Amino acid sequence: MRLQSFSTLILLAGTVLAAAGQSYKAAKIVFQNAGMYPQAQLEDIAQIHPGTTFTATDLGNAAQHLVDTGFFEDVGATLSGRLDAATVLFTTKPIARADMIHLGFENFLWLSPQEILVALHKKAPLFDGYIPESNPAVAEFDSVLAEALAAKGITAKVTHETFEPTMLRPERVLEYRIASPRVRVADIKLAGVSPALTPLLQKSLNNAAKFSYNDGLAGQSTSDAILAPLLDAGYVKAALSQTSLDKTSAPEGISVVVNATLSAGEVYRVGAINFSGVPVYSADDFQKNSKLHPGDIASREMLMETIAPLDLAYRRLGYMDVIVKIDPMFDEATHTVTYSLSCIPGQQYRIKQVTTKNLDPVALADFDKAFRLTTGEPYNPEYVRSFLKNNSSVKSLESYTGGYKAYADPNTHTVDLVLTFVNRNIH
Repeated sequence: MRLQSFSTLILLAGTVLAAAGQSYKAAKIVFQNAGMYPQAQLEDIAQIHPGTTFTATDLGNAAQHLVDTGFFEDVGATLSGRLDAATVLFTTKPIARADMIHLGFENFLWLSPQEILVALHKKAPLFDGYIPESNPAVAEFDSVLAEALAAKGITAKVTHETFEPTMLRPERVLEYRIASPRVRVADIKLAGVSPALTPLLQKSLNNAAKFSYNDGLAGQSTSDAILAPLLDAGYVKAALSQTSLDKTSAPEGISVVVNATLSAGEVYRVGAINFSGVPVYSADDFQKNSKLHPGDIASREMLMETIAPLDLAYRRLGYMDVIVKIDPMFDEATHTVTYSLSCIPGQQYRIKQVTTKNLDPVALADFDKAFRLTTGEPYNPEYVRSFLKNNSSVKSLESYTGGYKAYADPNTHTVDLVLTFVNRNIH
């Protein structure tokens, strides 16, 4: 949790006035360093506007209202001018966008993005897609969204989950979803599909129609599942437009028919891939391991396989928030694309605690001896996966299969690692 505070200083005509009961009238309200937050919105939160009559206590309360939003590290309130025409200056230190988490909304079919924003503003008036992860409103949004759905006649259970960065989605995401009723894709109807593209799309359409609907930020969205074979075949500008949804109730939940228009564009080839190297992965190693070369079809799949070793080189050292930034430059005349790659490693995460579930005492003792990721060690997901897959060398673990969940704390850059085992010999 961030330390948030406020302070007040009242200066009128150069004189410090300490009379708590003295009344003042605001002529002008100024929010210094407030960044992207609109003036009118901040005035509403502070409950002070030009023309408002207030006391020193009211001014302190106004600063506290801003602090209470959870979007500021510090707020100071300074008052100057005349009693009947005071200038109120709030000096603010907003929490940086880099220290916030992006919110996604997976399957809220009945709520438009604007309706979601309006609903969440009831708890977090400064929310604009990002929020400090420690903000109490994060937990309260579940019920807020459920209430907004109820107003539309939909009884729903809303949950949320944090997702760590991936190569396709290089940012931490807090995803909200309707857990029940289940929202699944029943069919996909695309306009603008040429006969040449039908074989590419047929499998992806069939696959996408088997899964839950996803229009959020985490996992594979329904749109991305549809476009994947085109992106992998070099149609790098393929996109869907004019998307609409037809909803019907079904015994297992809600069925959705996705209607959209496809714009595939042209097939692009690789002009060049520019990468100058980083301390953990040299330019020579990159070239040696690259799956994509100049002249090749610009396949997204091959591009992901090309940057995977670079991404992994950081992750095995504990850099959970690493971002491999891909900047494409398109040549419309030659239908080629040049990729420029760079890395933002972020902070190194270390193990805070390792917890195991369902191991018998002998297996637990052997696990503790064999498992090398202990408190203080850099978190290495590759090692965890390898250990769970290849733990047969520890005899007492031979009958167990396992999975894991890593709970990262971006404030302390630590990880609580929970490994859950199942004994195959126990039915």
